[in-house]
Amino acid sequence: MLCITINPAGCATFIETGNTNTPDGVVVLIVDGLGNGYINPERDVKAIDGSVLQKPGLSNLPYIYDQAVIFDSVYVPALKGNSGHNVIMTGNRDADDTMVGYDNASIYDVVRKHGYLTVGVLERGDSEEVVAENDLVIHDTTNSINEPVMQVSVSGNREIDVLPLLEKEFETHASRALSRVESTPSGSIQRYYAYNKLALDAAMDSINILEKEGRDTKYFITVNIAALDTAGLYRGYEGYGQCIENLDSMIVPLYETCRENNLALVITSDHGMAFPDAESRGGAKSEKYASANEVRNVPLIILSPNIKQQRIQETIGQEDVAPILLSTLGIADRPAFCEGREKNLKEYAVLKVVSPGITSMKLSNSGKEVCSGSNDSMYYITGLEKNKQYTLETVIDSSGETYKETLSIENDRVIEIKEKDEKQDSTASPENNMHLVGGVLIGVINLTGLAIIFRIMRN
Repeated sequence: MLCITINPAGCATFIETGNTNTPDGVVVLIVDGLGNGYINPERDVKAIDGSVLQKPGLSNLPYIYDQAVIFDSVYVPALKGNSGHNVIMTGNRDADDTMVGYDNASIYDVVRKHGYLTVGVLERGDSEEVVAENDLVIHDTTNSINEPVMQVSVSGNREIDVLPLLEKEFETHASRALSRVESTPSGSIQRYYAYNKLALDAAMDSINILEKEGRDTKYFITVNIAALDTAGLYRGYEGYGQCIENLDSMIVPLYETCRENNLALVITSDHGMAFPDAESRGGAKSEKYASANEVRNVPLIILSPNIKQQRIQETIGQEDVAPILLSTLGIADRPAFCEGREKNLKEYAVLKVVSPGITSMKLSNSGKEVCSGSNDSMYYITGLEKNKQYTLETVIDSSGETYKETLSIENDRVIEIKEKDEKQDSTASPENNMHLVGGVLIGVINLTGLAIIFRIMRN
C-alpha cells in the first residue's frame, strides 16, 4: 500500500513506495586532524622517515566499525585555511568561506529546505559564513584549548519552539567552558581531553533536549572537536595518540544515543596529521607534510538505521562526502556547486520530480503502476527498488504537454520537467541576459580604452 502525504517543508507531495527507515536526524562529528590510518584497523600508519608508527590502543571504535559503513580511502584536496570544512559542507573541492555563504551552496541550505533544524557545536572551522548557515551555533572564538571563549549565535527562526531551550542550554555551556578547562592542570594532556569534552557534552545535551521537547523536529547537528589537531602540533605523536584513545572512550555515549533515537552518526575529519618520526611534533599544511598519506586520507564512518554495514574499498574524494550524506538522509537535492559523486548506501533510491506548473504524474514498472500523484508541481518518491527500470509519465495541466522517460535508478535522481517553449527560448533566460549585458559592458570598456589610446597618440 502506498503512503502519500504532503511534505510541509517543501510544499510537495511525498510518496513512500516501501519501507525506508530514514533517520530522524544526523550528527556529523568532524575530528580535526584525524588521519584515517590511526583508527582504521585495516590500515597501517608511517612516519615521514618511513618507520611504522605504533597505533593507539582502541576498544570502542573497532566495535563501531563493525556496525558501520567504512570508507577505506577518502582523499582531501590541497589544504588551505578551513578548506576541509568547506569541502565537506559544499561538495566542492575548491570551496572557500565565501562559497559556503552563497544561497543553496551548503548542505545546511539543502537540509533546511527539507525541514531540518541546523545546530553547530564548533571548536574550529567556524567562519562567519559557517556560523550564519546554522540556525543555532555555540563556537569558540579563540580556538584556544587554554582560554576558550565560547559564543552562542542564533540566525534561525526563534519561533521554533525548541530553539529557545537549546539557546539557553548553550549559554550555560558557554559560561562554564573556561572554568571546566582550567580545572585541569595547565599544560597537561587532561586539558586537551577537557576541551574536546566541552563540545561532546554540548552536543549530547542538545540531542536530549531535541528528543524530549522537539520530537517532531528533524535536526542536523555538526560537532567539531579540535584538541587532537592541537595535540599533534604541540605534543607530538605521543600526545596525538593519547587524544585518539581518549576520543575512543568519549564517543560511546554519543554512539549509543544516536542508535537509541534513530539518528545517523557520521565521523570524518578535515585532514589528517603526519609526523617526521615517533618522537617529533606533527604537521599537515606545510610542504613537508601535506602530501603524506596520513594527512590526505581521512576517515568516513557512517552509521544509519537505513544502511547496512559494509566496507568500501574504492577511493573517493572529500567532495563526495556531501552527496553521500544527503543520500543517506533520503534527500535527492544537492548543493548548488556540488561536484562530488554520490554513492547510494541505502537499499532503495529516491526520485524527485519537478515541473513548472501543476502536473499529474505516474511511475510504473513493467507496465504496473508503482505510484501516481496529481495537483502538485513537485513529487518526492522514496523507497524505490534499485536496479529496476521505471517509466515516468507526466502531464502539465495548464498546457497538456506530456513527458515520458524510462529510468534506471541506482542513485537518487532529480528529474526537471520543462515546457517545450522554455527549452526552445533559451535567449530569454536570466543567464543569457547576463551574458548579453556582459558583452555590452566589455564592448564599452574596449571602446573607451581605444579612445584613450588614440588621444594619447594624438597628443
